[in-house]
Amino acid sequence: MTRRPNSGNPLGADAEGRPVRRALTREYIIRIALAMLDRDGVEGLSMRKLGAELGVNPMAFYHHLPNKSALFDGVVEAVFGEVTVGLDTLNREDSWREQLVALMCQFRTVLRQHPNVLLVLATRPSYAPSLMAFGDRTIGLLRDVGFTEHDLLIMISSLRSYTIGQLLVEVGQPVGGPTTAPDEAAALISHYPNLAKAVAGGYDPDAHYELTLQAMLDGFEQRLRRSKS
Repeated sequence: MTRRPNSGNPLGADAEGRPVRRALTREYIIRIALAMLDRDGVEGLSMRKLGAELGVNPMAFYHHLPNKSALFDGVVEAVFGEVTVGLDTLNREDSWREQLVALMCQFRTVLRQHPNVLLVLATRPSYAPSLMAFGDRTIGLLRDVGFTEHDLLIMISSLRSYTIGQLLVEVGQPVGGPTTAPDEAAALISHYPNLAKAVAGGYDPDAHYELTLQAMLDGFEQRLRRSKS
């Protein structure tokens, strides 16, 4: 039996309720692919499985996505498309730091909604227009402050890598399945007094992220001041 997509049926209906196949646009195919990645993980997304999800032979969308590489590039493009939606909401009257923090938190919020895409972003270079728009906006913001071209690339690369890496730790799927149960972990940690005291107050991933982000910006800002002195 042909499997229909759980994430959006390609069959619509005409005025009399009869099924009508939906046009397989590139945008629609990528949207279904991202939904599959969210649901099934990286290993669950392939050209064959995407074809089955859409109810068509993979050759039916070959002219849109000729191979698996193009498929994952399309997924990255879709995710950064969600990120760039928030670019216009930034308050240009805010300081560069406030705008940058808002930008990175928007980036993190979107990635958190698509945890299975993190490994793709961490390991796959992409030149998607939406990704470039995000990078261009970030670079423009920092260039206006006075950072050099060399420092600009280091900054955006570091901030992007930190955000992806922190989320991989927070919401990424553990290799080999779930780790030690919380009760067992607590018993193990109790043997290490310094560690036990450090974790006693609990862990807030949002606070952790912003604290480290601010510390990174402190360092970059100090570097900027030195370059101007």
